[in-house]
Amino acid sequence: MLSLTVLLLMAAAAVWASPGDNLDEFRDCRFQCEQLSCYLNPYYLLQNQFEEALKASGEYRRYEPLWRFTLGKINLPMQILGWDCPSNCDYQCQQIVTKERVRNDEEVYQFHGKWPFWRIFGVQEVVLALFSLLNFVPHYLGYKFMKDTLNKLPKNQSSFLRVPFNNARFAAFVAMAAWLALTIFHIRDVLLTEKLDYYLAGLTVLTGFYGITFRYFRLYLPQRFLLKYLFFLLCAGAYAAHIYRLETDWLYTYNMQANITVGVLQNIFWGLTCFEIYTKYYNLEKEDDVIRLDHLQYIRSNRIILGSFYSKSPKLYSLYPLLLCFIVIVGMLLEIFDFPPVFFDLVDAHSLWHLVTFFPAFFGWYDWMAWDITNNIWDDLESAAEKKNQ
Repeated sequence: MLSLTVLLLMAAAAVWASPGDNLDEFRDCRFQCEQLSCYLNPYYLLQNQFEEALKASGEYRRYEPLWRFTLGKINLPMQILGWDCPSNCDYQCQQIVTKERVRNDEEVYQFHGKWPFWRIFGVQEVVLALFSLLNFVPHYLGYKFMKDTLNKLPKNQSSFLRVPFNNARFAAFVAMAAWLALTIFHIRDVLLTEKLDYYLAGLTVLTGFYGITFRYFRLYLPQRFLLKYLFFLLCAGAYAAHIYRLETDWLYTYNMQANITVGVLQNIFWGLTCFEIYTKYYNLEKEDDVIRLDHLQYIRSNRIILGSFYSKSPKLYSLYPLLLCFIVIVGMLLEIFDFPPVFFDLVDAHSLWHLVTFFPAFFGWYDWMAWDITNNIWDDLESAAEKKNQ
């Protein structure tokens, strides 16, 4: 369900062309910067002599003496991050044009699908990169937690639960990789970092779909081992075909549609799974008139939202992922009501949404999965374990 986070990140970044790209002043500014800074060509001197002819042919470029650019070579840190003279001119002209528009009370435009953020030490989107890296933390902690939880289980139990735990750990590992890729992409947006971000984001969505479908159809049961391998091969083949499709014909629309489809299916299965677990504990409470409290050992008071409510019973705790999904959906409003950067041109709606997505993953997501595996999945596998031990 939380892979919806990455899915929406992709959807938000899917548009490349922006109104700012088509501004005449932006194009003229880039031309002026590149000619003067990159090629040391005082073109405007010759242009003034043939102004009428150049205007008639459409090749005349506005020259503005007040536009100031940094001259000289790109320093080493900037070179390491992939900046060259033309791309540096692009950044400078975004800033120049934006400041002019602000002074004239005109609308601030995006350039190349991004707001004109203030660059610091060559980093294009500083706050976005920091918040993306922050999202790496809960998945790293979750990976370790799932590993430690499995190692603490009795041997006969851990052997049967190893596959579900490994699925959760693999999903955490892919999420870590995706957030690192997104961090790098926000540090420096080039074709390589963009592709790395999109490919890992797609893998995160598919991994989440695989995990919850595996869980819902109980492919961990020994008698369903053939279906388990067939489903794995189907998902692996689908991802390979997806990458091949993008490499041969890169389309943002297709990429977004494919991930939305898988993401919607994933969330449907999550809803069905939570309802199924809720029904299980509802019937147990009704039959036995006793509330089981074994879920409490997986609830940390400082790592759960509305703990006083969800800790009352496993019936209520079974619905906890729906709350986490709701937080992500509410965070989408930041994407819908986007706004230009504030706070020294560093923070926009998308960066705040990156901050929001940290909380569902940090506050109990992996705790809930550990509880589900060691209690609900184990209930399904316990009889098979007893037969094996007889």
